[in-house]
Formats: sequence, structure tokens, C-alpha cells
Amino acid sequence: MNNHVYRLACAITLCGLMGVSGCAGNGKALTEQIANTEKSIAAARDGNASTSAPLELKLADEKLRAAKAAADKKEYDQARTLLEEAQVDADLARAKSESAKAQQFRDSIKALLKEIERGQKAQEIYYH
Repeated sequence: MNNHVYRLACAITLCGLMGVSGCAGNGKALTEQIANTEKSIAAARDGNASTSAPLELKLADEKLRAAKAAADKKEYDQARTLLEEAQVDADLARAKSESAKAQQFRDSIKALLKEIERGQKAQEIYYH
């Protein structure tokens, strides 16, 4: 009987240790996910998303704060969901910012091409 009690105690201890290490792993993974989301939001902000995608940037910030609060309450599934949403919002903000920059670049190129065409027409008129 003592042998069965000993085995049961070992099994319970082992399960408890696995559960604790699993939680620690979840916490570490969640911490990394938070750090990655913060980096994505910072990259969007650095990419001038504040002016080209302010709503998406604001949503990403709000969801990040909510995810941190959920993690503090040990609501890890909710925290992960919010972090995923914050990541998508940050990515969208960054994409909109890059799109706006590309549009400005295209507009600059079009303006330069018009100037070149005007210069060529003026030159043709001058030499004819």
C-alpha cells in the first residue's frame, strides 16, 4: 500500500510540475508575443502611421494595453487573442503608411516626368 501511495504522490507531483512549467512556458511565450507586438507598433509609429493610419495605430495600442491587463489577470487566452488583433492592427497601420509613402513617391515621379516633357517641348519649339 505504501508503494501505491508513493507512486500516486510521485504522479501528482510530476503532473503539478508539468502544469507549472507549462504555465511558465505560456508566460514566457506571452511575454515574447507582447514584446513582438510592441515592436510592430513602434515600427508602424516610426513609419509615420500616426498620420496615415491613426485609427489602426490607436486600436493596436488599446488592444496591447488590454492584452497586458488580461495577462496580469492570468487570462492568457484572452491576452493572446488581443495580442493577435493588436499585431494585425499594427501591420495594417504600417502597410497603410507604406502605401501612402509609395503614393507620394509616384506623385513625385509623375510631376518630374511632366517637367521633363515640358522641357522637351520647349526645346523642340526653340529649335524649330
